Amino acid sequence: MRVKDPAQIRRWRKQRHFTQRDLAYLVRRSQATIWQLESGRLKTITEDLAIAIAARLDVPWEDLFEAHERIAMDDLTNEVHSSQRAAVA
Repeated sequence: MRVKDPAQIRRWRKQRHFTQRDLAYLVRRSQATIWQLESGRLKTITEDLAIAIAARLDVPWEDLFEAHERIAMDDLTNEVHSSQRAAVA
């Protein structure tokens, strides 16, 4: 999951009166992870962590994160080969 706005996570955390350490404890991560997330140094996180953070902050995860889909390498390779065949024909 991609972080939409790191500062928004910080604002929600502060509105809930959590320290970085509090939130880290609640989502079973280190305070350093929360710091990296809020400072923009951590741009993508696992879906599990995103959902846990959103749940603890009582915010829909879609407000804080955006899902990014992974294209399977086989699918990507097949698309490239298909477009190459079409160009030759």
